[in-house]
Amino acid sequence: MDRRKFIRHSSLLGIVGTGLAACNVTDELFQTNEKCAPNILSFAERRHWLSSFSCNIEQWFRPIPFLDRINAAKALGFSAIEIWNPHQVKQGKSPNAIAQRAIDLNMRITSYSPGAPNFADPNNEKVFKRWLDVAIEAGKALNVSNFNLTGHKKIDGLTTQEMIKNYTRMLKWAAPRLESENMVATVEPYNPWNHKGHFIYGKEPALSICREVNSKSIKLNWDFFHMQRTNGNLITNLEEGFDQVEYIQLADAPGRNQPGSGEVAYGHILTRLRELGYQGFIGAEFFPKDKNALKAASDLAYLAKSVSLHPPRF
Repeated sequence: MDRRKFIRHSSLLGIVGTGLAACNVTDELFQTNEKCAPNILSFAERRHWLSSFSCNIEQWFRPIPFLDRINAAKALGFSAIEIWNPHQVKQGKSPNAIAQRAIDLNMRITSYSPGAPNFADPNNEKVFKRWLDVAIEAGKALNVSNFNLTGHKKIDGLTTQEMIKNYTRMLKWAAPRLESENMVATVEPYNPWNHKGHFIYGKEPALSICREVNSKSIKLNWDFFHMQRTNGNLITNLEEGFDQVEYIQLADAPGRNQPGSGEVAYGHILTRLRELGYQGFIGAEFFPKDKNALKAASDLAYLAKSVSLHPPRF
């Protein structure tokens, strides 16, 4: 999509969001067909209530060039974005290019996932140490102090306990370096339903690993979608692991779409999250249902409004 067409569609979205457009407006970029729909919040209200959330532009807006997705997130009312690996040139990604577009649009980047090697494998120790340098430099360019850490695929010939031991050992090695840079690596447990072949799923062993490392720079990315698919009992498990939580992501289950599309009572969860003292952004790492980004953003804003979710505090 060329830039003129993108700007035209972004402007149209703003008009639809404020309720000034006529009925039957169709927008090919955002996959909307709103007939004066009363359940779409105005742009001003969306922007206010989306202030707690960071839009994952890897899963939103996939038909358009990567950097233009930052524009799209802003057009919907988001003030922050999260990304995955910033070093993918073929997709138009580089830390400096992403950072510059975010600066130009006054958008904040809250998290990135720089594709960690499988460092539970002792053969990857040197690779991991070189990768850590690259990950830290990316964070400096992006002006983000925390990045997502996986690297926990199963390794043939090793037991689960051996993999956990190797993984923990490398985190203990990385912790002092990260502390000196005032950065945090957030271990992200997956779920066995759609992330097969890993050894870190749900609350454990991730929580025990972080407690053993015992560093302010090694914490958890607590993704409620993965936690629901693995453990359930979301509020109790959050309470038990909250001391190690650095970053939060969400998606409804089982479909990994926006809250309200599945079985998770996110109103109660987000209320408890703030009560526990989490003051940061909440990553909207989900696929908008039916590829309707405007509806997904409005649903997310309605959720925040329903529980008076206060914005991040720093």
